[in-house]
Amino acid sequence: MLLVGAVTVLRSTSEGPEPVRQGPRQTEPRQLERFSTSGAILPVAQAPPAAVSVLSVEPGPRQLLLRWGDSLSDGVVPPGAAGYEVRWGKGKALEHTRLVSRSLVQIGGLDNGAEYRVEVRTVDAFGQRSAPVGGSGRPEPYPLREPWSYVDAFDDPRTIADNWRLNQRGSCGTAMPGGGEEAGQLVIVGNCGNEPATLRPRTPFRLAQTPQRNGELGRAIVETDGPGTAQQFTIDLVPGPADLVLGTVKEVEGSTKPTEAVEDQSLPPGTVRLRATAFGDSGAAQLLVPPGTPRSATVIDRRSVPATLPPMPISVRQRWEVVVYADRVEVLRDKQPVAAANIVVNWREATVLLGFTGRGSGQTRSTVDLVGFLGAPTAPPQPSVQPRLNWSQDDRREPLERPVNGRQLDQYSGGQLRFTLLSRGTVRLEQMTVRVGTVRVPVRMAVPGTEIVTGVGFPVVADLPKDALVVTGDLNTLNVVVEYEGPLEVMQAGIEVFPEPGARVEPPATQSSRPLVRRTPPLLAEPRAELLDASARPLVPGKTLTPGRVVLAVELDGPAAQVAAGELAPLAGLEVLVDNERVARLPTAEQGPGVAGRWRFGLSTTELPFGPHTVEVRAIGVNPSTPPAQAFVSFLLGPA
Repeated sequence: MLLVGAVTVLRSTSEGPEPVRQGPRQTEPRQLERFSTSGAILPVAQAPPAAVSVLSVEPGPRQLLLRWGDSLSDGVVPPGAAGYEVRWGKGKALEHTRLVSRSLVQIGGLDNGAEYRVEVRTVDAFGQRSAPVGGSGRPEPYPLREPWSYVDAFDDPRTIADNWRLNQRGSCGTAMPGGGEEAGQLVIVGNCGNEPATLRPRTPFRLAQTPQRNGELGRAIVETDGPGTAQQFTIDLVPGPADLVLGTVKEVEGSTKPTEAVEDQSLPPGTVRLRATAFGDSGAAQLLVPPGTPRSATVIDRRSVPATLPPMPISVRQRWEVVVYADRVEVLRDKQPVAAANIVVNWREATVLLGFTGRGSGQTRSTVDLVGFLGAPTAPPQPSVQPRLNWSQDDRREPLERPVNGRQLDQYSGGQLRFTLLSRGTVRLEQMTVRVGTVRVPVRMAVPGTEIVTGVGFPVVADLPKDALVVTGDLNTLNVVVEYEGPLEVMQAGIEVFPEPGARVEPPATQSSRPLVRRTPPLLAEPRAELLDASARPLVPGKTLTPGRVVLAVELDGPAAQVAAGELAPLAGLEVLVDNERVARLPTAEQGPGVAGRWRFGLSTTELPFGPHTVEVRAIGVNPSTPPAQAFVSFLLGPA
């Protein structure tokens, strides 16, 4: 299915830092006025922020990567910076504007070979701008220099349905060619909570029979912004026909040992997993393997990889490489080693699974720019159109019967059903069958020797003969029943069908459709609020306050909102309410929309009655259609 992503851009018609209009043309931007009651004291703007010292512009395929400040090896955050305003355009015009919180921005959807001018201004907590720092660059096609055994740079949207499959528990994700700023990328959109949407190339990853001089057998390469937008990004090398491997080992910040492989009993035998995790102020890379994985005598120097990684860049492509050697597995990020372990693989072919795990709630949107393999020759199988699966579970073995109005898919020689099952107790796989029309077939492990662990998903397959491929309806629906009497849940089901040699594969007369998944509009930075005493010291939790003065500390977290939307909505200002009564309003758009920041308000509690009270902080957007962001803090007031 082809879906063009809708990209929201901020626009300004002049060269100066005027307020940004966003949304319908008839929509006037909000302009807040400074306000305070007699008991409230508002913060006051200081000198404008400093400009960035150096701006680096790096060209890429239909992209420019901008770096400044602390994203450069010798750079620093400009004094007074709460965020940044990035403007760009073709030639001399600066047609587009984006507000961001970090000093690393990727601009996409550009024309290769065209000259683009860019400009960055520092923005402080009150919307004051620094002087601009400019640069220019020309996007250029990706130089595919490696001796690829397989590579897909997603330049042709027509090949995506042929070569890729997306799997998840339920129907919580989509994979589609990007449009606009995401043109030339594969876009993965998921609303799967804490579970992954998993992308699978139909092309197998194959290792060379003879290692290179350095011992390398092959490597899987993925360029994606996944680790910066998903809570967890994984690359699995599974020696069998698996569609989804969930994993049970969860990473805790600071627990990573990048020169050791952590054992995860939920991984099928022989599987190697790279897990890249994004935390607030850091990232991590870790290799995971199932128990019993062979290890070599090679000693990995702990100094060869960093103990922690910098924060994962937001909406910026990174190159991840899982390199398999005869005596170890290494992981590179942007050509730099970040993890390694003395793992020895005992297979020559594996299925590659790319997992994008959400942050618990809301939409996760990740992009993939390139997937490539180095190693033994390999290629995708012949294109096929998957039947639509209508699957169910039954603890009875019903009689076999041909579907009413069923049609044989003569262009296919057979197929393979792929399930991920979850055990709730003892499971005897030899007693499980799958009923498809007039055919009943057994189920086997996708990877022989996989241990069935209660509460853990495991992949299985069922091989279908040609006679089983009898479909109904305009969508080519294949009815499948998993027959088993026992504590079992089918978490995911997929199918691969195998065309007859030389067969012409046509899509169904009517193709299923899904609602368009639009790009998440820019969001306001999330506020956090804390009450301090009159000396600006944190209050003792649960302690009753006496009438007097308190300090309200407010911070807007830009990176969290930028992860969700890729950019920040323009900020008009803040409002403070006590028990639903407005006591303060602070504009943050003195020279243009605000981005984020830190502020301290003085509040008086002398006029409040004894008892519980609630302070609410609202971040208000320039665009009236932007929902406010809120934070609450409560306190109890009592006698002295």
